[in-house]
Amino acid sequence: MAMAASAQPEVTWLERHHDFGVFKEQDGKVNCAMRLVNTGTEPLMIVKVQVGCGCTAIDYPQSPIQPGDTATVRMTYNPSGRPGEFTKQALIFTNTTSKRSILEITGNVIPTAATLDKQYPVKAGSLLISQPSIPFGELNRGENKTLYLSAYNASTDTIVVTVDGALPHLKPAIVPDTVPPARVTALTVHYLTSHAPLWGLNTDTLNLSCAPLHQPSSAIAGSAPVHVMAQVMERFDQLTDKQRQEAPVVSVDCGDRIDYGTLTRGQTVSRTFKVTNKGKSTLAIRRLWVPAGEGITMSANRTEVKHGKSATVTVRVNTDTIDGNLLNVPLTLLCNDPSKPQLTIRLVGIIDKK
Repeated sequence: MAMAASAQPEVTWLERHHDFGVFKEQDGKVNCAMRLVNTGTEPLMIVKVQVGCGCTAIDYPQSPIQPGDTATVRMTYNPSGRPGEFTKQALIFTNTTSKRSILEITGNVIPTAATLDKQYPVKAGSLLISQPSIPFGELNRGENKTLYLSAYNASTDTIVVTVDGALPHLKPAIVPDTVPPARVTALTVHYLTSHAPLWGLNTDTLNLSCAPLHQPSSAIAGSAPVHVMAQVMERFDQLTDKQRQEAPVVSVDCGDRIDYGTLTRGQTVSRTFKVTNKGKSTLAIRRLWVPAGEGITMSANRTEVKHGKSATVTVRVNTDTIDGNLLNVPLTLLCNDPSKPQLTIRLVGIIDKK
């Protein structure tokens, strides 16, 4: 019985890791062999294997490996569309006591020009950037969020990457800032909404630059803008029932549009509408906003409106700055009414020539 209990297979790996080094994407798939020995006293079986993604394949013996015999597990990596450094692992499950072994492959893929253009379309000298902007989407005031984009050193020399444009609400960083050839770095941006200057849409621009670490160098210095956008909104989900009952209630007397009628090119025309608070608490007009470059300016005679009172908003349209002969621009009003924190009023009209 003691001899039967001690009789079992045992796996000993001669290799567990393989580094493919630097190779070109256009050269296609690469593979390596990792050997194992059954150092036990019973046949060894590989029960199953598991890889992390479809870029890695594994071939292994299906039949039992006898005591003292050597077998080979072959791992294959497909670099197509996957530039830069990689680390991939495979789990090998056997009928041994330990049951699971981990094999690992690493390497660095030099991409083709087509892959670079597709995955890194923005160029800043030798630094190729994965996207021209970082959209944070809608964030509640007081919320913090971090996003990143990747960048690739397309030269044969090491470069130093820097980022300019930090603001109280925008904290960018480059990790790492010294990038060897054919390596990837990341621009991380930490957004602090409590310091954002505006309610609603905030747009900022960072400047990403690179320069050769040494001279002379084949690397090319350059820079490119990266735009950061976030929609900063008021948070209402923590209000109590009583606070909601006593909250401000916004009402406008113009409905959902202001019709300027027929305008003459060269005119600046003003229209007004009233914002009334039908709730109990003070209504705060957080922001009046139209898309940039539309030739429209707005002002309110007050931004805090008490119960039963109104504010007058004046909207001025400079027809010289309107493209085409149609006025059709959304005006957004942001306020602290939890049921209607954002109202859209469309400004419409027809512009005739002089």
